Amino acid sequence: MSNRTNDEKLRILQERLSQIKKKHETPVPSRFQREEVIEITTPEKKEPINEREPLNLSWVKKVVIVGSVAFGIYYGYTNIDFNSLVPDLSSEEVVEEQTPFELEYKLNLTGNQLAIIGSFEDEGSARAMVNDLVVKGFKCDYFFLPKQSNSTDEIYNVFIGPYENEEETNQWTKNLETEFTIINL
Repeated sequence: MSNRTNDEKLRILQERLSQIKKKHETPVPSRFQREEVIEITTPEKKEPINEREPLNLSWVKKVVIVGSVAFGIYYGYTNIDFNSLVPDLSSEEVVEEQTPFELEYKLNLTGNQLAIIGSFEDEGSARAMVNDLVVKGFKCDYFFLPKQSNSTDEIYNVFIGPYENEEETNQWTKNLETEFTIINL
């Protein structure tokens, strides 16, 4: 190019420009055109690519439960003596029915009824209650239960009375602020 003059260079440049202009003016067949697709992504949840579903281990739980039950049955079968649980029907042992214990008093008092108003383990407490009741105007006393009944309990019973009938006993017990038991003599 060094041999060429500036005029020649200018002419070649103009030819080229005219070719480019023609090329832009003529439509290009669609098969040669390229479409550009632009995707716009919005910031949403990004899902991890390598995420796995959690393992379903419900079958393992079922196997453990069934195995535990089976072991419990086996253990019970081998270690429990079932013969001791069932009464031996072939033995001729007679079981006596127990009758409820009925307390019987052996008191030498004149009257039909009295009200037991207190029970104490020591004689001093029983004597103190009797003294308080005598001061208040009650006819009362105490006794040692094993000496005056068929009971073996070592307690002292404080009573008021004896009275002739139930009405008189109820009249005197109305003045008490404690629980009581009325017994017939």
